[in-house]
Amino acid sequence: MGESNHGTPWVPILLRSAVAAAFGILTVFWQQPGEGVLGMAGGLYLLLTAVVLWPMAALAGGLGQARIRSLVLLEAALYALAGVAVLALRSAEVFCVAAGLALVVGGAVELYLWKTTRAAFLPARDWLITGVVGVGTALILLAVQLMGLGAHAMLGVTGGSAIIIAVALATSGLGARWDARQPAGTGPATTARQKP
Repeated sequence: MGESNHGTPWVPILLRSAVAAAFGILTVFWQQPGEGVLGMAGGLYLLLTAVVLWPMAALAGGLGQARIRSLVLLEAALYALAGVAVLALRSAEVFCVAAGLALVVGGAVELYLWKTTRAAFLPARDWLITGVVGVGTALILLAVQLMGLGAHAMLGVTGGSAIIIAVALATSGLGARWDARQPAGTGPATTARQKP
C-alpha cells in the first residue's frame, strides 16, 4: 500500500474537538449551574482550548508557516489568560468580559487566517466555522449580560457554540485521519503543503 501520509494534521484538530465536546456535553447535562459552575467549567474550557492550540502552532511552525504560528500562539495566550481570570474570579461579569475578549479576538484571528492561508495550511480550512462561531458567541454573551440573564444563559451559549465547534472539527479531523492512512503524496495535506 505504500508509506502513510503522516503529514496530515489530524491530531491537533481532534484534540480541540474533544475539548469542545466535553465542555458542550457538560453544559447540556448540568441542570441549574450558577456562577461557581460557570467559573470552573468555563475557565477550564478556555484554559484547555489554549493548551490544545499549542500543537496547532507547533505544526504551523514545523511547516514553515511563521505567521500562522505567531497568530495561533497569540490566540492561545488570550484563551489562557481568560481561563485563569475566570477560574480565579468566578463571576458572570468576568466570564463575559474575559471569555468574550478571547472569543472575539480568537475568532477574528481564525477568520483572517482562513482567508489568507487556507490553501497553504489544511487546518485553516476549518477556521471559517470556528471563527464565525467565536465572534458570534462573544456578541451573544454581551447581549446575555446586557439582558441580565445570568450564568445559566452564558453557560448555555458557550456550551452550544462548543458543540458546533466540536462537530465541525470532529468531521474535519476524522477526514484528515483518513487522509493520513492513504499512501504518501495522495492526500490533500501533501498538496496543500506544496503550494507556495
